[in-house]
Amino acid sequence: MPAALHSLAARPLARAAAALSLLLALGACRSEIAQPDLGYPNDYRVRHPIALAYAPTELDLFLGHNGYGLDERQARDLQQFLQDYREHGRGGILVLVPVTGGKGGGGAQSVRASLASAGLAGHQVRYQNYSTPDAALASPVRLSFTKMQAKVLGACGDWRQDLNGEAASVEGWKNKPYPNMGCAYQTALANQVDDPVDFVRPRAETRSDIARRMKAIDDLRKGQDPSTNWKSQAADVSTAVGSN
Repeated sequence: MPAALHSLAARPLARAAAALSLLLALGACRSEIAQPDLGYPNDYRVRHPIALAYAPTELDLFLGHNGYGLDERQARDLQQFLQDYREHGRGGILVLVPVTGGKGGGGAQSVRASLASAGLAGHQVRYQNYSTPDAALASPVRLSFTKMQAKVLGACGDWRQDLNGEAASVEGWKNKPYPNMGCAYQTALANQVDDPVDFVRPRAETRSDIARRMKAIDDLRKGQDPSTNWKSQAADVSTAVGSN
């Protein structure tokens, strides 16, 4: 082969060798380059999903300041608790009675009487004692039952990453939300929803306001604007706020 042709044939090989050397050099620095983490979801709803679960709901009744009976506030709390049990309860009610130094709390008698007057007795209610270390501490009579609730899967407080030092590290270059972000929001949302099934499917539409519908139709027949007229009046600060 002539020298000129040999030189032309060697040039592509030289370029390929140079490109391969560059790729190897970049590969040696790969550990210093932020790589995408496909196993870490960016969406907080995926990191902290809300699920439906059967979990206990509790009521603590602190007795003793009004004898051994229930005062007005705690009697009202107990009635609301029992109403929730009738509507959403699963199984029976567990009543935990405090025991200090081998002596049980007399408040359990008033709770037992209240449950009996509400029609809950026998197999629906189970009583169990629990020990309290200090008689001076306020130990409640605790009632609990199981019902369907909306819960966030997993506990909040995942601080495995140092947020203060993320900016100067390779992890900070990924510009990803920290693991615990959104957990408190999801927990608050799950606790505020009245019916946990709303997370699964929407509710059916309720009946429309017939009186309002007929008024709108009547206004249209008369050629009038059926929309509501909102009136706003600017308040005079000098008259709305008292002067000294």
